[in-house]
Amino acid sequence: MKKNKFKPGARITIFFVFFAILFFSLGVWQIERGQSKAGILNEFNDNLKKTPSNLDVSSKKWDRVFVKGTWVNSKQILIDNIINRGIAGYKVITPLNIEGSDKTILVDRGWIKQNKYREVLPDISIEEKSETVSGILELPELGLVLSNDLVTSEWPKISQSKNFEILAEQFDMNLFPMILLADPINQKSLEYIKITPTNMTPTKHYGYSAQWFLMFLVLCGMYIWYGLNKYEK
Repeated sequence: MKKNKFKPGARITIFFVFFAILFFSLGVWQIERGQSKAGILNEFNDNLKKTPSNLDVSSKKWDRVFVKGTWVNSKQILIDNIINRGIAGYKVITPLNIEGSDKTILVDRGWIKQNKYREVLPDISIEEKSETVSGILELPELGLVLSNDLVTSEWPKISQSKNFEILAEQFDMNLFPMILLADPINQKSLEYIKITPTNMTPTKHYGYSAQWFLMFLVLCGMYIWYGLNKYEK
């Protein structure tokens, strides 16, 4: 029985090498992304169990902190298009002037239902008094932006994004560079919506990795089959 020689040809070999490296690299990259997301989730969940520490310059994203300050009622922002239990509404962002400091921190007080008529905004007024607020620090990403006109001009303003940089442009204040998501136990909190620290779970990344590695194996099989059968009549 005549044994087939492996002769895939130069062009097919170049094609195979390029896409084999690409598929394998993408598979490895998705594994690394999954491991990174797993680390973020573990850190986030561990921080949720911790006792809040005093907010200071060393505080970082996902830290549980507390801060004492005075609410600023006149300059609040509503984050638009927040769906909660199938109901349209807003997240309410309220500045808090930090006691003993020249800084102000933006506080996410929670979710409030949208009125029947959008032009009538819900009542988000708050007494401008001193209060201690606890919660977790977050730094929302910009996400998909379909327009450059993201924030309305009149207070309380309506924003299409919760991104800190977008919100910070609306204030002539020395802002702490993160947003504090207030704990639901706080008496000034509205309805609490638990945040998710990642937009994709580690499991999904590992699933995508498996798909890339499968494509790599299929490509290898096709390359071997073609090389062995190219000259068969």
